[in-house]
Amino acid sequence: MSGPRVRFVLGAAVLVAGMAVLDTLVGGEGFGAADFAFELLDRGILVAAMAMVALGVVELREMRSEQRALRADLERAVASGARWREDSREVLADLGEAIQAQFDAWSLTRAEADIAGLVLKGVTLRDIAALRQTSETTIRQQAQSVYRKSGLSGRAEFAAYFLESLFEERNRQGLVNVA
Repeated sequence: MSGPRVRFVLGAAVLVAGMAVLDTLVGGEGFGAADFAFELLDRGILVAAMAMVALGVVELREMRSEQRALRADLERAVASGARWREDSREVLADLGEAIQAQFDAWSLTRAEADIAGLVLKGVTLRDIAALRQTSETTIRQQAQSVYRKSGLSGRAEFAAYFLESLFEERNRQGLVNVA
């Protein structure tokens, strides 16, 4: 527990003890240990319940504040992504055409080109199999065929082939400095 919460709980405990003592002294009845213990327990349960409600309210407020901040961050990220996609629409269309042209140059079948596109997007072979409603073995074989036809060794080299081409072109244009 944090400092303010510890002080709150200690304050509640002192309040309970004080209430029990005052109730016993003012009540005009005998001051028996069993009566005092019962009163202390009774007040303790009441104050503990109130403390738990108060702590719950504090936690709820903190969670709502965090939720508002997260929603605002998400909205900013979604808006930023939408702006990027809009600003990059033409470039992305050209990139898609260039990737498809490379798939054609490698003589990929329609199914292999679909698999290759999903692999470039980072989709797992298991998920590709689920999307295409076929076995993971079939997808694995098609992916291997893509790698073989492209002359690349696997997923990482396949993705790097296209990324390096992007950076090489940008380097020629003087837009980025990537080795």
